[in-house]
Amino acid sequence: MNPRTVVRSLGDRLYRGVGRATRSVQSIRPVDADLLENETSYLVAVDTPGVESSDLDIRYLDGRVTVTCDRNHLNSDRFERRFWGRTTTLSGSISLPDDAIVDANEAEARLTSVGTVRIELPKESPETRAEPAGEQIPIDD
Repeated sequence: MNPRTVVRSLGDRLYRGVGRATRSVQSIRPVDADLLENETSYLVAVDTPGVESSDLDIRYLDGRVTVTCDRNHLNSDRFERRFWGRTTTLSGSISLPDDAIVDANEAEARLTSVGTVRIELPKESPETRAEPAGEQIPIDD
């Protein structure tokens, strides 16, 4: 083995190690999310790059919206994988304010063309409150 081959082999191992570390950090770091509010509803916006609506699981439980998604890596016969730095599973959650009362049965979720999930949770009056436990929020295509 010549020195050039050794250096390249060590560089390749280091590069793959950085990819594994990057994936590990992504898998424990929650996805980015925003919470907005208007007179009639709350809007949760979650960045889920590289997913399709069928890859998403969105749930509302105890005042918290949780988003989990599994995305596929790009596979190509024309390219050799050199650096695999993206995790396949993303997840995160965001809590609504303590005084929030929503109708989770009427919640709607949409996946935008840029990979952001927008989850709208209509507000509900305290008199008609019927909060479901762990209801899945369907995604409209």
